[in-house]
Amino acid sequence: MEVFKKNKKFIILYAILVIVGIGSIIFTYNNYSFYDELIVKVISTEEEYLSTDTLNYGYKEDLYMQTIEARILNGEDRGKIVTISNEYHKGEAYDQRYYKGDELFVSVNKQGDTIKKAHIEGYKRDKYIVILVVSFTLVIVLVGHLKGFLSIISVILNIIIFNVIVALNVKGISLPILSFIGAILFSVICLSLVSGLNKKTLAAIISSIAGVSVTMLISMIVIHFTKYSGVRFEQMELLTRPYEGIFLSEIILGGLGAIMDISISMATSLNELIEKDEKITVKSLKKSGYNIGRDIMSTMINVLFFTYICSVIPNLTIYFRNGIELGHLVNEYISLEMTRALTGAIGITVTIPISIYISLFVYKRRIK
Repeated sequence: MEVFKKNKKFIILYAILVIVGIGSIIFTYNNYSFYDELIVKVISTEEEYLSTDTLNYGYKEDLYMQTIEARILNGEDRGKIVTISNEYHKGEAYDQRYYKGDELFVSVNKQGDTIKKAHIEGYKRDKYIVILVVSFTLVIVLVGHLKGFLSIISVILNIIIFNVIVALNVKGISLPILSFIGAILFSVICLSLVSGLNKKTLAAIISSIAGVSVTMLISMIVIHFTKYSGVRFEQMELLTRPYEGIFLSEIILGGLGAIMDISISMATSLNELIEKDEKITVKSLKKSGYNIGRDIMSTMINVLFFTYICSVIPNLTIYFRNGIELGHLVNEYISLEMTRALTGAIGITVTIPISIYISLFVYKRRIK
């Protein structure tokens, strides 16, 4: 009972979030009438083998035909049964196999009131997205309480800012400049909401901006002297804009999360050391700061490395399956990810001393 009294406001707020979350999930399971697109639910499927096709690099794969019976869930034809034909390869790299219970968007050709043909446009995925969002929100708030809730707010604000950046770039404003301004806004919003308005947050914000600036400067210097030598842009070949600006923007924003993490970790650690020992010297703080930085540096670099590399795993799986050599893959497809990871690692490394000295400067009046 005493625990309930102490956490009464939080329990009430959490209960409201749970009710809203459950209501949102129930709504997305029954929101068919809100869609203009036609939605069907698969009732049954029948399959037959058609042939074995020879794909790229001589790889062979079986081709199947699905005959799908589905019930229309919305619109004027709601309740009617339609038959849909769907071809798919066994590997499902470029096409899709569907199962009983799947909900799909379809387009139809009608003659009068009769549906002559239906074509699958894709999955109806909103309910799965809502379940993930609700689960994420409830877990974050349960663990982090108010800070968890503010973290979610910061993510929402950052998504809005990111969309604004993209919209401004479409109007012709330089993407690297927008990305750098966005990095500053991301740092200020995220750190201020989560850590509050205090000297610790100020030190972390300044350190993050300085770290991103140094990373951007190093990247521009290297790019200037190497002229992108060894960096292959085949992965960006579908883009209609210059690769270089987009690549530089990826470097700026890609390492921002790790740089902010380093900055707030260093600022918080030094702040705690000063609070625990008011007589601690600058020399001791520097030594402790570097020791802490070395411990978290390796972990953060590995996080950044795996974050970038995991994005090419699907392609690597297909390429290895088709017998392409590792050396060719590294040269043609992985050079971009490695460049981003290495540049981000440099940013993490230089942020450690930057964070230490900026934190010491911000805390100097408290250090005897």
